[in-house]
Amino acid sequence: MDKFKEAAFIIKELNNFKNDITDAPYFITKVCAYFDKIKNEDVTKADLKFLKYISNVAGIPHYYDLLISKFGKSDDIDDYDLNTLSACIYESTLHIDENIKIHRYQKEVLDKFILNEQNRYFLSATTSFGKTFLIYEIIKKLQYNNIVLIFPTIALLSENHERLILDSNYEYFKNQFSIHTLSDTSELADRNIFVFTPERYLSFIDNQPDIELDFVFVDEIYKIDNEYLIDSINKENERDTAYRVALQSILLKSQDILLVGPYIEFPDKTDSSLNQSFNTFLNINKFIVIDYNKYEIVNKSSTIIKNGNYSVDDKLAITLKGYSGKKKAEQISKVVFDIRAIGENAILYSKGPGMSEGYARSIIEFSLGEPPELSSELSMFISHLVTNFKYDDWVVIKSLRHKIGIHHGLVPKYIQKEIINFFNNGDLDVLVSTTTITEGVNTSAKNLLVLNATKGNKPLKTFDAKNIAGRAGRFLHHYSGRVLIFDKKFKEVMDGTDSEIKHKNFDPDSIKNEIDYFITGEDFLNEDDLNNKKKVIEKQEEREIPDEVMAMYKVISYSDKITIFDSISILTVQEHLMIKQLIRMINIGLKIDYDGFKVLLKIIKPIVTNLNLLFLIENESILKKGTNAGKQYSTLIYILSAYLTDGFSGSVKYNMTRKNSDGSNYNVDQAIRDTSKFVYNTLKYQLVKYLGVFNLMYKYYESSITELEMENVIGIDRLLLKLEYNAMSEKGRLASDYGVPHRIVEYYDDGESTTLKRQFDKFELTKFKLIESILNSEN
Repeated sequence: MDKFKEAAFIIKELNNFKNDITDAPYFITKVCAYFDKIKNEDVTKADLKFLKYISNVAGIPHYYDLLISKFGKSDDIDDYDLNTLSACIYESTLHIDENIKIHRYQKEVLDKFILNEQNRYFLSATTSFGKTFLIYEIIKKLQYNNIVLIFPTIALLSENHERLILDSNYEYFKNQFSIHTLSDTSELADRNIFVFTPERYLSFIDNQPDIELDFVFVDEIYKIDNEYLIDSINKENERDTAYRVALQSILLKSQDILLVGPYIEFPDKTDSSLNQSFNTFLNINKFIVIDYNKYEIVNKSSTIIKNGNYSVDDKLAITLKGYSGKKKAEQISKVVFDIRAIGENAILYSKGPGMSEGYARSIIEFSLGEPPELSSELSMFISHLVTNFKYDDWVVIKSLRHKIGIHHGLVPKYIQKEIINFFNNGDLDVLVSTTTITEGVNTSAKNLLVLNATKGNKPLKTFDAKNIAGRAGRFLHHYSGRVLIFDKKFKEVMDGTDSEIKHKNFDPDSIKNEIDYFITGEDFLNEDDLNNKKKVIEKQEEREIPDEVMAMYKVISYSDKITIFDSISILTVQEHLMIKQLIRMINIGLKIDYDGFKVLLKIIKPIVTNLNLLFLIENESILKKGTNAGKQYSTLIYILSAYLTDGFSGSVKYNMTRKNSDGSNYNVDQAIRDTSKFVYNTLKYQLVKYLGVFNLMYKYYESSITELEMENVIGIDRLLLKLEYNAMSEKGRLASDYGVPHRIVEYYDDGESTTLKRQFDKFELTKFKLIESILNSEN
């Protein structure tokens, strides 16, 4: 690096910025790049003064701090000229307290929130902006009492819960608020923070319909538009409904709202050819847009990987000479080797779970050099997995032995969590992932390798590509991140433009489903919509079902609830007895009565739309053992029974036995993916909502004929708790949310059994101590 040449260049950029020739986003990238170049150079006291000055002019004094904290420079400034003094004075205005400092653009957002005024903002910003961090400063500034924080995944929910409970920087919240993550919480304090997913928020509102909220934060708000959903796993296809229904409730509940998302494309208000539904939503509900999409706080360099030897930058060289005739997997493995050789880590983006596992196998197969040395913590985790999953050849275990983590939606949740922790701590240096890296996790990686330009079989949107590329480099860890592209279409997509975001409930021309009828203003419903809504209400009135009952389970349509009610009403006496026997067995031992559950499935089947769940319901076989031997039951009953009896591992074993019974070569990788799909998608996301609406209408039906209050009617609530949380007790559910091995959840559900505790392996004991610190600290 030529220090004089680079200094002259940045001084020129500084003057251009001060004279309004260039804008802030452009200047930030230049300042960040300058710090990236000088971080490995010897610096003088004069250099330090200049660096401190320009980092503050850019509005991000953290660039200077990182130079000291991570790159070993000494903060030797002991005399102050006018520029240095002005930089220090300005930097002091960015301090929230003695420990926390925000950057200028975060402060600009914070300053917009004013006490005793309506504060409704839509913030779209880069992945490195620090959007979530802001919410806590907003809460402190405006002294709210009842706050809801909505995150897209349980992983993010538990991460923020842990931060509020254990992080000393957030001690204010722990001391001032009662913090809740379970939707059935009833013991409310004067000041409460509720940390939910959209679905859990809706369940909470069903339980607390009269609660008043002061502030609501909604993360990943782009999910109101189905076209923006980025997860390649089918479970996300209905997520827009939950987000839109939750948002409609929030608009009525709270005056102050912050909606956030990355890289959202807003429709140009002056372009009549564009769909203006989102702008209509913003205007009617008095939201103000804050657009920081161009403010890349961490630089990104993009390189399309090609054959031959070449330098990506002054540190990383790619050596692919002689690889032109080899497989893509070999080329990827060699680039990973080159990155590892300079002591850096990498995330590999792949289009789907099977592909991710395949790439991980290839890196192992074509790896160069000796097997890596593993940390004691990682070795302990591997031993835990081998013992508990009993499949030594599972690709996740094999990969961990080579310091490679696999992260996708079909890896069991607590394992996903640990893999991210090991990667961020440096115990793993390669993470092969799908779009799961773009939500629900925070990673620290210098390098991102893009292996595909699709999500599953669907093309990526520009929004997706920018969000994926945003995982390269992390604020307060790196000045820049490298995006190394194996599929050049990805670069084309990333540099392109998207269609604008939409909100179907504010578009009179959009096709709406029945749920939309009840969350859409009449101005945005066409004549057919209004007539259909009227007919549904007439059916409700004919059956005299109260509005408060119909309003529960908001993501299920009124017609579906009426269908369930009618089906329950015409059950035979024998079928009612079977349902009651099912309820008894669930409440006594959490067991499935096959005949009773067969009747239940007959009731819910007409409203089931998910094809995977429908297949499991309709596919039947003869039971060969037990008291019901010789009878024919749905495959779903067998799988559910295996899961309730033996948990996740029991379902894997069931799949291995069932699929290999015909001699097919069905391996453990497929079995665990299929089990995960069943447990985390079909069971916890699909089946639980249909069982939930059955439970609702069954309780209402029973209350109407017995004159009992609905809450006094015994239903299948225990089964619903088990399916949603994989736990029954409050502590067990909290532990399950956090992401711990099943034996720890069992410990809490079994009354904190010392017998079970003695069975914990070393890894489980470590996790147990951590979850105990969270639960005990919360109390």
